[in-house]
Amino acid sequence: MLISIGMLAWNEEDVIEATLASLFRQSVFQETSGDLPDTEWEIVIVPNGCTDGTAAVAQRALAKLTGQAAGRKVAFEVRELDEPGKSNAWNHYVHEFSSKRAELILMMDADIEFGEAETVSNTVKALLHTPQAVVAVDLPLKDAIKKPSKTLIERISVAASGASAGGTPGISGQFFCARAAALRQIWMPKGLPVDDGFLRAMIVTDCFRSAFDGSKVIRAEHASHYFRTLTTLREIFRHELRLVIGTALNCYLNWDFLSFATDPTGPGAGVLIRNLSENDPAWFQRFIDNAIMNHGFWVLPGDMLFRRFAGLGRNGGRGLPRKIFVASVGFLMDLPVFIAANRKLKKGGGIGFW
Repeated sequence: MLISIGMLAWNEEDVIEATLASLFRQSVFQETSGDLPDTEWEIVIVPNGCTDGTAAVAQRALAKLTGQAAGRKVAFEVRELDEPGKSNAWNHYVHEFSSKRAELILMMDADIEFGEAETVSNTVKALLHTPQAVVAVDLPLKDAIKKPSKTLIERISVAASGASAGGTPGISGQFFCARAAALRQIWMPKGLPVDDGFLRAMIVTDCFRSAFDGSKVIRAEHASHYFRTLTTLREIFRHELRLVIGTALNCYLNWDFLSFATDPTGPGAGVLIRNLSENDPAWFQRFIDNAIMNHGFWVLPGDMLFRRFAGLGRNGGRGLPRKIFVASVGFLMDLPVFIAANRKLKKGGGIGFW
């Protein structure tokens, strides 16, 4: 079995070597481990629009690390793209750069650190042992959780992420493992600022050809990775702004267009996007512009604005006054982000926003 590892990188020369070192500390690349012994591996780094030395650092690190991979079959290459953009790089990697022999594709960001030595192994095995699943994910953890002494912002951030760690797993673009055949049915529109929600919608609906099936995404046990905790209010605000804009664009694309335009007996929404992009590279921008114009003054989906109040009456309404208070505080904290996101979308600044 061949597993392809794709890493999309934008100006990551300061961290990509450490991320690759963390990858090669995984049990699947260790001599003393019996994990997936007959598996072949390929690693494809896709620096896109970089203005630093990401490609050169990755090339040197991979040459060194693959030579120390305990006799495992590991091929690698670095494929640079002049044009920046994660969705564009994703399309090139999945459909052109990754080996057509690959049965599984493991996607990962260039700035993470694995939390457990068996993360890759357990994620792959979870997918192989669950026939109905298409994607297996791990548990994303903020790196501040490892710090013995945390700032107030870090403590709040870690607490907030812990409160939202349960429930139905989503797909984090930071790390996941997927069946290659499923990903090769998906093309992303260029300029999509947040790909996670789009990808999950495509997976759980079989590219909008079937009813929603959350069992297609599973979380592997004893598998995790750390990502950088945002530590300034400016960073947090910009990150939340990007997420709100991306979520709004995903709503327009997924539920206002693809869910209606996709023929359930046809090749699926991925091919529809590919054909639209080939015939008219500007179609996505025009579609979003038209959707925003039709929404009038307030262009964000209404349920986003009041998301904090959803499900307050669950569990028989126990602790309802406290829940209302907490939701109200969260709503007031969200409001500046929503106003800024609404303004940016009205000005046409959503596509490609980073």
